[in-house]
Amino acid sequence: MAVKATIIASLIALFLAFVKFIVGLLSGSVALLSLAIDSLLDSFVSILNTLALKKAEQNSNEKYNFGYEKLEGLVSLIEAFIISGVGLFILFQSLKKLFTKEEISFVIPALLTILFCIFVSLLLVFYLNKILKKENSLILKADILHYKVDLLTNSATFLALLLIYFSEFYIIDAIFGILISLYTIFGAYKIAKDGFEMLLDKALDKEIVDEIKNLILANDEVKTLHLLKSRSTAKTNYLSVHLVFSPTISLLKAHDISHQLEEQIRTKFSDKKWEIIMHLDPYDDFKKDLNENSTHSA
Repeated sequence: MAVKATIIASLIALFLAFVKFIVGLLSGSVALLSLAIDSLLDSFVSILNTLALKKAEQNSNEKYNFGYEKLEGLVSLIEAFIISGVGLFILFQSLKKLFTKEEISFVIPALLTILFCIFVSLLLVFYLNKILKKENSLILKADILHYKVDLLTNSATFLALLLIYFSEFYIIDAIFGILISLYTIFGAYKIAKDGFEMLLDKALDKEIVDEIKNLILANDEVKTLHLLKSRSTAKTNYLSVHLVFSPTISLLKAHDISHQLEEQIRTKFSDKKWEIIMHLDPYDDFKKDLNENSTHSA
C-alpha cells in the first residue's frame, strides 16, 4: 500500500506543478513559481520513493542478511538534499525580488489556483497519513513532510497574495518567499537527521531501553544483564543482550526464559517487528573482561 501511495502522490504533485507553473508565469508571482518548482521536485522525489520502497520491502538474502530496509535512510538523505536545494532556490528568487520590486498581475486567478492546490494537498496528506498508520515507513514519513510543507507554503502564499490584492504592497510576496524557504530548509534538516540516525544505527530511545532492562531484570532467574545493543529501521527494531543466569541452571530452562522475555518485549512494543538475540551467560563475563583489561593495563 505504501508503494501505491507514493505513486498517487507523485502523479498529484506533477499535476499541481503544471497548474502552479502556468498561473505563476501569468501572474509573475515568485512565490507561486517557487511552489511550482517545489511540486515538480515533489513528484520526482515521490517516484524515487516508490522505487526505494519496492526495494526496501524485499526479503533478506545471502548477500544482504538484514535486507534492504536501510535504503529508506539513504533515500531520505538524498531527499533532504533535494528539499534543501528547493529552499535555497526559493530564498535566492525571493531576495532577488525583494530588490527588483516587480509587480504581480492576475492576482485573482493566482488566489483561486492556490486555494485549489491547498484543497488537493490537504486530501493527499490525509490519505498518506492513513496509509502510514497501517505501514510504518521513513520514506512515507518524508513524503508526508513534503506535502505538509507544500500545504503550509500554499497557505502562506495564498495569504501573501490576498494581502497584496488589498494593499498592493508587492514586497509581501518576497517576504513570504523568504519565510517559505527557511521553513523548507528546516524541514529538510529534520529528514536528513532521521536518515543519518538510521544509517548510523542510532540506539532505541532511552525510555524504551530502560523499560526493556526492567522487564528482563523482573525475572528472578536473571541475575544481571550487559552488552545491551539496539538499533532501529522504519519497520524493525533490533536488540542484542547478554543475560546472566546461575551457573547451575539448565540450558533448557535458561533458553525457555529467554524465549519468554523475547515474547514479552514483542508484546509490550508491538508497533514494530523485532529481531532479538539473547546470549546466555553462566556468569558476568563482562565484569571479568573489565577486570582482566584493568590488570593488563596496570
